[in-house]
Amino acid sequence: MFFGFNDEEKMLRRSVRDMFKNKNTPEHVRAFMKEQTIPPGLHKLLADQGLLGIIDLNGSQDRKGMVNAILVAQEAGRFLLTYPLLESMVGLAALKTCSKQAEVASEIESGEKVLTVAWTSVDAKARRSENGYVIDGTLREVPFAKDADVILANVRILGMGQTPNEEETLVLIDPKNPNLVIRDANSMDLTYPLYEVSLLNYPLNESAVVNRMGMGAGHQLMEQMLKIGALLLSAEIVGCAERTLYDTVEYTKQRKQFGKLIGSFQALKHMAADMYLKVESGKSAIEYAAWAVDTDNEDADLAISIAKSYTSSNGVQVCGDAIQMHGGIGYTWENDMHLFFKRARRSAAVLGDSYYHRENIAKVAIDGIEGKREVGSKKPIVVEV
Repeated sequence: MFFGFNDEEKMLRRSVRDMFKNKNTPEHVRAFMKEQTIPPGLHKLLADQGLLGIIDLNGSQDRKGMVNAILVAQEAGRFLLTYPLLESMVGLAALKTCSKQAEVASEIESGEKVLTVAWTSVDAKARRSENGYVIDGTLREVPFAKDADVILANVRILGMGQTPNEEETLVLIDPKNPNLVIRDANSMDLTYPLYEVSLLNYPLNESAVVNRMGMGAGHQLMEQMLKIGALLLSAEIVGCAERTLYDTVEYTKQRKQFGKLIGSFQALKHMAADMYLKVESGKSAIEYAAWAVDTDNEDADLAISIAKSYTSSNGVQVCGDAIQMHGGIGYTWENDMHLFFKRARRSAAVLGDSYYHRENIAKVAIDGIEGKREVGSKKPIVVEV
């Protein structure tokens, strides 16, 4: 079976790389870090290129678009894209599963509105009121909340299920509503700000509900979003790591020490080789996971955990080694290496770190071993002749 990219996928990666190279330069990234505001026109540019609606969860196609999505996510990591592209792709795919949210989905896909996702709902609960429902609680890990026009969140609607999971419901939150407060979470990654959103008597109408209230619908869809988001974060980490690797190798070809190019030192050659191995292994892991999701392979969930656990540890290691190979200048604010390290570090911690996903892998492995033991423990059938 051929697992390489076809001509269309290669062309997509090349066009996205060229676009980010011109529209999201290091100067643009540094300017964003000061202003913390999405550059004007960036969301329209991404929409015009058709990048926001790349994933399809409706099952109407044989391919869900995950292979294309990981290619875009890698380039976003390579150029430190200052836009909630991951949240837009995943959130828009979720909105498209609900026919009554077609208008909002169309506005987001066309670039009229910016969408983000609240990945963590601490205690957000909706209770009945005179005019419907009101929400109280806190949403965490909400990227670009200040610039967003729509926040997609998973909250519990009390009384709409027999368990907390059954009460979970995906809803649309208006960040401009006066009944919520947005606070900066002071994330170490200034290129991808995270916020906390506190809701107090926030009015919730049924028109803001995605699919239906309770019945486990919100829980199931959010679980799907979390898995796809974890895979795209893995791709973003690999993009960061690959960029730092190649920039560092180029630096070692120019920097001299004791009259010799540092790239000729055996220790740095070995370190660069190890970094290359980690980057290529991470790429292989995410490519297989994307194929598994697209084809509804039974190993899809396991493949995503393998990809996220591997890239979360090794991708950060590659970015850290890149700083070390740059020497003293690698630790300065003017050098860009720390920006990639912080982006990779943030991506590694969100949607399950390496320990979380390794535990998922261990559960699968242990269940498999226990299953074999049960089969082996059965007494053989004796047939008397």
